[in-house]
Amino acid sequence: MQKQKLTEQYYAKLAEYDLEGIDPSGALLMKFERGEWFLREDEPIEYLLILLSGKAKICTSEKGGRNLLLCYYVSEGIMGDVELLMGRHEAISSVQAVTALSCIALPVSTYGSVLLSNLPFVLRLANGLSKKLHTSVADMTEIILRPFEARLCGYVLANAQNGLFSERLTDVSEQLGVSYRHLLRSLKSLCIEGILEKSDVGYRIQNESALREKAAG
Repeated sequence: MQKQKLTEQYYAKLAEYDLEGIDPSGALLMKFERGEWFLREDEPIEYLLILLSGKAKICTSEKGGRNLLLCYYVSEGIMGDVELLMGRHEAISSVQAVTALSCIALPVSTYGSVLLSNLPFVLRLANGLSKKLHTSVADMTEIILRPFEARLCGYVLANAQNGLFSERLTDVSEQLGVSYRHLLRSLKSLCIEGILEKSDVGYRIQNESALREKAAG
């Protein structure tokens, strides 16, 4: 993680969220590397994060510690909004950078009360949360009802970088809710069909159009 003071070039982004009136001196620019977890479920949440660039995936876990994928990825909007509105000091889910990611970070201890007294900003949060709820319901319906192969192909497409899927497979099996063996069988089947090719560093996409067709179910 890299952290630095927010510069004027990002003030326009604050204005997009009706925050042009706040004192930006306490705001930060934070950058995360691919694969880095920057929010952890039930751990203290220090910042409200406004995404500038990159993708992130959001997970929650069951009591045994296994992760379940809530939505494949987010590429815009705010993270930490639910916790801010609930007055909660711990993250309700875990968030991992799928690509290199940058965001504006507003320390909750400094800006929390200011943000909550800004009605246009709170209305924007409410609108964003409504969209998240709609997306979450759609994604959970997809996770429950769609065939595993379709979900796996969609996951590979969402997380591949430059045609290479190199996620840790134990994490993938947990997040997609299947056994590790079943995941390996499915990946092997995609390789046999010529859609993927296994390598020392992961799985390389050989036929993207076929992969997308399978992802569509």
